[in-house]
Amino acid sequence: MPTYRIVTLGCKLNQADSAALEARLRALGFGRARPEGGDADGADLIVLNTCTVTANADREARQIARRMRAANPRSVLIATGCYAERDPEGLRSLPGIDHVVPLREQEERVPALAAAAFGIDPDRVELGLGPWGTTEACEGGFGPGDRTRALLKVQDGCDLRCSYCVIPSVRGASRSLPPHVVLERMERLAAAGFREIVLTGVNTGDYGKDLLPVLSLVRLLEKAMALQGVGRIRLNSLEPKTVTLDLAGLLASCGGRVAPHLQIPLQSGSDAVLGRMRRPYRTAMYARVVESLRARVEGIALGADVIVGFPGETDAEFETTCRFIESSPLNYLHVFSYSSRPGTAAASAPAQVPAHVIKERSARLRRLGRDLSLRFRKAFVGRTRSALILRETRPDGRLRALTDNFIDLGCDPGDRAAAPLMNRLLRVRITEALESDTLGVVAGD
Repeated sequence: MPTYRIVTLGCKLNQADSAALEARLRALGFGRARPEGGDADGADLIVLNTCTVTANADREARQIARRMRAANPRSVLIATGCYAERDPEGLRSLPGIDHVVPLREQEERVPALAAAAFGIDPDRVELGLGPWGTTEACEGGFGPGDRTRALLKVQDGCDLRCSYCVIPSVRGASRSLPPHVVLERMERLAAAGFREIVLTGVNTGDYGKDLLPVLSLVRLLEKAMALQGVGRIRLNSLEPKTVTLDLAGLLASCGGRVAPHLQIPLQSGSDAVLGRMRRPYRTAMYARVVESLRARVEGIALGADVIVGFPGETDAEFETTCRFIESSPLNYLHVFSYSSRPGTAAASAPAQVPAHVIKERSARLRRLGRDLSLRFRKAFVGRTRSALILRETRPDGRLRALTDNFIDLGCDPGDRAAAPLMNRLLRVRITEALESDTLGVVAGD
């Protein structure tokens, strides 16, 4: 039986795409290679699923491709994903890559190339059981063997035209998975043992607007919560304008079935910069969204993406961003250094910010993000939260757990045996919040 390894770069959407590819390879008879340490794991087939959101992502893909080829000289190496969609010829020019498959051809061509390389008849299995991969494709978790949290792609593409972003040209227009397919896959995930399902997309909040009849994300969630066996649902990647009053009301009233945790991209706290970015909101609107969520949804965790060093960003505009974040109810930040992307309007904009200035500003915002996180986590010390006990034991012997409001903690099982607690939604009491860690103890069912 030939073996495979999939290396995934970038966002949760890419992880979901890799899970779909993995299911198709398993259907063809491939088995996952057992890692032996480092890059050399003896895999017959290596699939590199790339990201292209920044120049660093492109560079990382090239470095990994070279490294994987050097460590596995006899393997078949296929590069796919967003970088392969944006610049296939650039990847083809890299020595050692056997095939480059653009993102939009990924589902069919990667399995076909894999089958051809190893003399497998693809007609002996059914690979096209539905849009965006086989039904089994959704049975991939966040890591090999993970059966606690699963990614389920419900939306792809983006209709926004932000001046810095290449993703709409790579992934296309916004489109949604039909609701009956989403619900069927959620039922399968629950039956497979997953206790948390993360609904993901480029802009998950856009779900359903392209369907006939139109269906909102809130209505999809209501249907999903009615399914038997589905534990906790988590949302990923919602633009500010898609966080509606109806969604806030559902989060407030659902009893934790949908996790009180949202990542809402901010990108800048300066209205002038938001205008140059072509973002469809301003800071006053963003503030209303996050403040309303904080007031209505008990214990909610609120995160934001922030881009540092957008062309023309002045010291004063950066200070405005810092002040906005400091005064907001945000709890953590994902800080990105601006990266010029070919073909975007911002790439040719004047007043590009020097690299050393971007580095200094990024470091400052990351420190602010750590402070926000520590303050948030300290607020829950002595309190109990619903948490999913993952199938993972930390080096210190504690179980790893993830609370409903996205606090990752080391959990003491108390007087209970550890193994029976794994993959269960339990109450945990948070006992300590440190700068780089959070600790707790199992408090009950």
